[in-house]
Amino acid sequence: MRSKKTLFALVIALLGFLSWYLLNPSAPITVGSITPEPSTPTINEPSPIPAPEKAQETPAMPKNGKTQPAPGPERTGFAPWELKIDEALRSQAEHSTIAKVLLQQVPFMPPEGQHAAAQHITNLIADKDYLDVIPYIQNPKLADAFQEIVVSESLNRPKEVKLPVLLATARLSKHPMKETATSILSVLLDQNYGTDWAKWEAAVQEALKQP
Repeated sequence: MRSKKTLFALVIALLGFLSWYLLNPSAPITVGSITPEPSTPTINEPSPIPAPEKAQETPAMPKNGKTQPAPGPERTGFAPWELKIDEALRSQAEHSTIAKVLLQQVPFMPPEGQHAAAQHITNLIADKDYLDVIPYIQNPKLADAFQEIVVSESLNRPKEVKLPVLLATARLSKHPMKETATSILSVLLDQNYGTDWAKWEAAVQEALKQP
């Protein structure tokens, strides 16, 4: 009899629970005291893709396959003859050699260039090379300023230099230093032979033999 009552009570309880659940369908069913929380799926964000490194630019190779040197600084504002003089003075050559290089360039220079070159030439050229100026003294196309400097400087040189230079100058009828050269030569030789150049030449050779 007691088992029938117990079974009846369970049926009544089950019906009551079903009635409550049907009236509250969203209520969670609790098993014990733990109610599991709904899990939230984890979405892994994709790692950023690094930007590709910029390739180093390579200078284009000339068509001939040869690299060209970097252009040096351009020198502007100078006349060509100034550059020639500057180039010669900057060289590592011996002084007298530099003077002879400048001497060779004098005929291609304008008067102002010849004047400037003459000053450097007379400062640098050695006594043993000074007679190299005689062909230039005999060149009527060279500027008077050049001739005056070259002939005047010879007076500061030994007689082996000054006497031949003065004689070569005195023989040139249109040379700007003719009269000066003749006067000085006559003083040094203690004679004036006028236009008798054979006697002038003999006198110069005799003077060169003297100690």
